[in-house]
Amino acid sequence: MSLPFERMRLLRARSGLSMRAFAALLGSPLDTRYAYYEERRFTGLLPIDAARRIAAALHPYGVEAREVLALAGLSDDEAAADIAVQAPTVQYLRLDVAFPSEEALTRMFETMLEDEVPAEHRDALARTLARRLPSALQRATTSPPVPVRAHWPAPGEDAASPARRRGPRRPESHI
Repeated sequence: MSLPFERMRLLRARSGLSMRAFAALLGSPLDTRYAYYEERRFTGLLPIDAARRIAAALHPYGVEAREVLALAGLSDDEAAADIAVQAPTVQYLRLDVAFPSEEALTRMFETMLEDEVPAEHRDALARTLARRLPSALQRATTSPPVPVRAHWPAPGEDAASPARRRGPRRPESHI
């Protein structure tokens, strides 16, 4: 039977990630937390919280969570129960979003595309994306658009509009 640090090193190596890349994926500096788990002096059990984080990070690379949780001392049954509890549930959230002007969106897309698209195509692509983004997102949702005020109130203007006096809109159910 191999030692805990050897099994940890093997699992990480199966992911195809270097130790440095994996530590960065975990958000852990290489020279502190994660590297310890692959050193000879690591002979005990992985802390359960670390095992869960490592298992979640390795899962997209084909490493089974139960293999990592075994390094924390969990049996296959305990690992299966832990995985079931830790499995994230999908939550859907509807947000009303106000976009900046088409001109501001165009500038934003131009900046984003600066290193990706040659200059002669960048402007046209940025304008197209800016023009299409709001309607594409609108088609992706079932909520109707909400009209907004054309401008923020100027100093001295009455900021209380009828929409502000009412409470927030109650979401409609589309089920």
